[in-house]
Amino acid sequence: NMLTLFYAGALTLLALILAFKTVQRRLGSEILLGTGDNFELLQAHRAHGNLIEYAVFFLILTGLMEVSGQFSNMTIGILGDIFVLSRIAHAYGIFQPESKSMFRTVGAVTSMLVLAIQAFLALWVSITWLAANNWGF
Repeated sequence: NMLTLFYAGALTLLALILAFKTVQRRLGSEILLGTGDNFELLQAHRAHGNLIEYAVFFLILTGLMEVSGQFSNMTIGILGDIFVLSRIAHAYGIFQPESKSMFRTVGAVTSMLVLAIQAFLALWVSITWLAANNWGF
């Protein structure tokens, strides 16, 4: 549970930083809803939104992997560290001119890869258990 707590804390801090950047851009542009035609506001809005979209699944899967007892702390920690670094890279990259940056691409792809690995491991362990336990009945 402590690994999930750590990653929840780290990702929440990142989300707050990105939310602050969004608020700064909103106040600077006086666009209080949506993004209008302000590209910098769009960048901040998507950096924050994209983190939230991916972090939810990451934290759910991390927590369930941890409480299942089927995965080592090292496995969970490596996936977690890679995920946090990939989200930082993505956020950095999206703020670059025209949002064109290798950091954005690497961050997005690596985030998806971590989630795909987690999903595969979750299905593998749960299906194995279900098959050995009369499909849970």
